Amino acid sequence: MSGEKHHRREVPMIVYEPQHRAEPSAPELGQDGDYEYPPPPPYSYRETTIVEEPVYLVSQPPIIVAGIFSSKPTSTICPSCRQHITTQVTYRLGKLSYLLCTSLCMVGCCFGCCFVPLFVKIFKDADHYCPCCQFHIYRYKRL
Repeated sequence: MSGEKHHRREVPMIVYEPQHRAEPSAPELGQDGDYEYPPPPPYSYRETTIVEEPVYLVSQPPIIVAGIFSSKPTSTICPSCRQHITTQVTYRLGKLSYLLCTSLCMVGCCFGCCFVPLFVKIFKDADHYCPCCQFHIYRYKRL
């Protein structure tokens, strides 16, 4: 160890002392009696260009459901999916069904015969639906 040199480096030590910040206060009054504020920071100005592409709206003319609808399936064009279809018909109770039921009950058919109009299709209203998209196209009312 006698032939070895030891280099000793000294590291400078920096001591930081806390700095006391001044308490916030109101701005100073200027010569004209108004408060003097520091100027605002500069704003960066970048010119941006927005290129608007044209928007093409393709509107299809509305389809007017024209045809003779009855209580039977009818051939027409669906206004929703625009397909040439034959309507799907479902039957529902309507004014004629209830009117006949009430009339039969008043006449004296109280033993169940008055309920016959509630179960027979020819006395019910017919709803026409598209078989492709199930859109309600038309309601055929008997009364």
